[in-house]
Amino acid sequence: MKNTTLSLVVVATACAISGQAFAGDCTMASIKGHYNYWAQGTDAAGKASAEVGKEIYDGAGNFTSVIAVAGTAALASDSGTYTVNADCTGTATYASGGTYNLLIAPLGDSFVFASSTEGVVQAGENTRVDAD
Repeated sequence: MKNTTLSLVVVATACAISGQAFAGDCTMASIKGHYNYWAQGTDAAGKASAEVGKEIYDGAGNFTSVIAVAGTAALASDSGTYTVNADCTGTATYASGGTYNLLIAPLGDSFVFASSTEGVVQAGENTRVDAD
């Protein structure tokens, strides 16, 4: 029993320290450069969707996208704005209407996202390929 209690205390302490390590680590400039991404899920009508693309983030709250949607031949483009909080969370809002919650790696090399638009179940990941 003592070992179990000690283990729980160690795990709880590690989680608390880990959470504190992220506090204040991210800024708007954390997301800057060229990113490749993938996303999959369902749209508001329940239709399956999958896409890949590239996005360029300017480090000041704006981005542009080139999107390849599975099942379509033409590439699409979009743009939008984003926010980054000190705790490495954020949001991205596309001109086309989608809004996503972001969970950002402390150095901004990658982030995962999930739709916050009612009825849209979509998630994916962006990975920085060039910091320029």
